[in-house]
Amino acid sequence: MGGTAVLKAGIVGAGLMGRWHVESIKRAGGRVTAVCDLDLPAAERLANRAAGARGFSDLAQMLEQMPLDVLHICTPTPTHVPFTEKAIEAGVHVLVEKPLAPTGLETERLFDLAATRGVLVCPVHQFPFQKGAMKAKRDLARIGRLVHLRAAIRSAGGVGRSDAEMDQIAADILPHSFSLVQAFLTTDLTAVTWMMKRPSPGELRVWGELAGVTVTIEVSLNGRPTRNSFEIVGAEGTIHLDLFHGYSFVEPGAVSRARKLAHPFDLAARQFGAAAVNLGQRVARREAAYPGLRQLIRLFYTAVQNGTPPISPTEAISAAHARDML
Repeated sequence: MGGTAVLKAGIVGAGLMGRWHVESIKRAGGRVTAVCDLDLPAAERLANRAAGARGFSDLAQMLEQMPLDVLHICTPTPTHVPFTEKAIEAGVHVLVEKPLAPTGLETERLFDLAATRGVLVCPVHQFPFQKGAMKAKRDLARIGRLVHLRAAIRSAGGVGRSDAEMDQIAADILPHSFSLVQAFLTTDLTAVTWMMKRPSPGELRVWGELAGVTVTIEVSLNGRPTRNSFEIVGAEGTIHLDLFHGYSFVEPGAVSRARKLAHPFDLAARQFGAAAVNLGQRVARREAAYPGLRQLIRLFYTAVQNGTPPISPTEAISAAHARDML
C-alpha cells in the first residue's frame, strides 16, 4: 500500500462512538466507505453523514462487498471477538473500542490470528495520545524520581443501569487507566502487585506497586462531579492531567512558607492557563470531544502503511491480563 494512499474505512456500530469515529477518520485523512449496524436505518444515517458511504445490517456482507483497509469496531464488548475475527479473516486491519476482548487469553488469540494474516489489531486507548499526555511525558524530568500515580474516573455512564451492568461498565473503564500506567511506567502490568476492592456496584478501588512506585485507581459510577484525571507524583513536583479535556500542567515541588501561602492561587493560575491554551488549540483543530482519538487513528493508519502500531501487541496483552487479575 503506497505511503500516500487514502485508507478506506468501515465502521460497525452506528451509535455515539461510531459517530465520533467517523469525524476522527475524516480528520485523520481516511475515508469512511461503509457502516454496519443491526439497525439498518441507523447505519444508513451514519453512512450519509460520512458522505458517499453505504449502510449494511450484516458485517459479513459488508466485508464481502466492500474493499476495506480498516474496520472500526464500536459495538458492545461481547461482539468484539467475533467481529474482529471476521475482519482479520477478510485481511482487514482492525481498531477496536476498549476492551479489545473480554479476557487476556482471547486478546492473545486475536493478536496471534492477526499475525498469521499479516494485519494489525489495536485497542482504542486514546488517552496516552492526547496532547496533554504527550506533554506530560516530556515534563517527567521536571518532577524527579517517580513516587506515585493516581487515576480518578467518575462517570455518569451508570445512571439507570442494573448493579451487574454498572460493575461491567466499571471493569471496562479500567483499560484506560492501565494504558496510562503503562505509558509512564513502561512496564509489564502483570509484573505489578495489584489489589482491588469493590465497595458497591459501579465502584472499583485498585492499588498496585512496582519498584517503589505506587499506583491507585478510583473508578466510580456514583461519585460526583464527573471527573477523569491522572496525577504523576514525583519527588520534585506533580504533573496533573485532565483527560476530559486533554491538557496537563506541572505543579512545582519547591517548599517555603511563601509558596505554602500562595499555593492555592498558583495552582489555580496554572490550571486556568493550561485549560485556556488547550481550549484554543482544540477549537483550532475542531476537536469537540474525545481528545487523543484522532491522533491514535492517524498513527494507526500510518502503521497500516509502515507496520509500526501505536500500541504494541505486548502492551495490549499486558493490559488485558492485568484486568483479568482484578
